[in-house]
Amino acid sequence: MTFAHHLINVNGLDRFGFKRWLFYPGMLFCSTRSWWGAGVPRPFTHEGVDFCFFEAEDGARFRLDPSIRIPMGEDGEILFILDDFIGKTIVCEHYAYTLMAKSPLYMLYAHVLPEKGLKPGDALKAGQCFARIAPVDPDKTPLPPHLHLSAVYQDELPLPHSFDWPYLNRLEREAFIDPLPITGVTSFDMRILDFDPSIDISGEYEPCPGSRQMG
Repeated sequence: MTFAHHLINVNGLDRFGFKRWLFYPGMLFCSTRSWWGAGVPRPFTHEGVDFCFFEAEDGARFRLDPSIRIPMGEDGEILFILDDFIGKTIVCEHYAYTLMAKSPLYMLYAHVLPEKGLKPGDALKAGQCFARIAPVDPDKTPLPPHLHLSAVYQDELPLPHSFDWPYLNRLEREAFIDPLPITGVTSFDMRILDFDPSIDISGEYEPCPGSRQMG
């Protein structure tokens, strides 16, 4: 199983009739546009992929909410935990992903809240949940709660004490790879939607709670 399969399974998204992931162009790797507000240009191209929306078999559309739990895509280790502008970013090394890459590859799970007690050095199994999507303050950001995933080569990163998002924003984009293929999203039907800045994105989608809360 892949990360995308685990995300669906641990949160019981099949009970909503899950059919396909939905993305706006600004949610995808290396996009130059935002997917919120007026869709203005980003100051830096997008370093990863944002997961937020999916469509059911009956055409209903849902968005992930802060009860959604985040599973490990593959066996791996928690390396460090950083602040980001919504919640925390958890940096993991997944052994299988590293074997597929030209050098050690780190996966960054951003805009999340770590499970209580999670710490660097913890080894987790594929499918094991370690965080949930962080809530957002609508007075501070127009973004709905969502999961950002980035995949970055370890040899492009500094020591953990100086590793933060301002540094990542400035990295050459060759330091990153598109997470979609390695997380298994491309094994599902997926659809890229036209972005209409006049539409309230959050209001267009029904919040979708996870089926079980973290312990």
